[in-house]
Amino acid sequence: MSLRGALKRILPAPVFHLVRDAPYALRDLIDGAPQDPRLPPLRHQFDGPRGYDVFARNGQEALAFYQRVVGISPDCKMLDIGSGVGRKTLPLLDVLGPDALYVGIDIDERGVRWCSRKITPLNPRFVFFRLDIANKFYNPAGGMQPSELVLPFAQNSFDLVVLWSVFTHMYPVDIARYLQEIGRVLKPGGRIAASYYVMNEHARGELQSRKARENIVHHLAQAGCWTNNPNIPEDLIAVDEDWLRAAHASAGLSLEGPIRYGAWSNHEVAPEFAALNWQDIVVAQKA
Repeated sequence: MSLRGALKRILPAPVFHLVRDAPYALRDLIDGAPQDPRLPPLRHQFDGPRGYDVFARNGQEALAFYQRVVGISPDCKMLDIGSGVGRKTLPLLDVLGPDALYVGIDIDERGVRWCSRKITPLNPRFVFFRLDIANKFYNPAGGMQPSELVLPFAQNSFDLVVLWSVFTHMYPVDIARYLQEIGRVLKPGGRIAASYYVMNEHARGELQSRKARENIVHHLAQAGCWTNNPNIPEDLIAVDEDWLRAAHASAGLSLEGPIRYGAWSNHEVAPEFAALNWQDIVVAQKA
């Protein structure tokens, strides 16, 4: 186990985040601000791997997925749940037109503040706000339980809803609630693209043989899921594939094509989506 993994298992989440961010804060102090003022400093790149080059590559990879897989259009009305510090948002500034709308929401106030200051002035059709949803790993003091979520949007508001590395930190009962709300706010024919850790026969086999690249071996029977961190289960959660398919159907969402199983369980993935498809990706459409 890595030092990072060990610290996650013994430290409360807020303390772990401080320890994790400290070296990057020091690097920011030494190196100064990035050349591109739209890019967040390393200490704020909490929504994925840190580094200015990898930050930009992740954004371009997401854009390619939007264009080639879900067919994003210049007038798309898009909801990004878990928008972070704009890693997958910045490239959309060159794609979405004057009739589009991008709404980014996150539980981490740092990302919302950064995106509101750096992205919204470039295009007022990009708006960001915080939902104070409780999560033991990312927002322990949150004022609302995820099972109580009501998205503050009218029915049939969006063409596309995306959630990257969001459901991978949530219990099944809460994922089901989110899917119901997403089904409500999507337009007929609208799509959802989301990443998961999907537990099925193949994944269990890779875990049992210790070949899987994530150690998701702790079964939480009462919650109906698996985690790699019994100290803070929301650090990483995997859900059963049959359950996941049923949850989509219950929300009026039909899976489009096969699940794009990720590299974490040793599936071969398209090179152009190597980082995005580390996790398993589900694309579904509202009837």
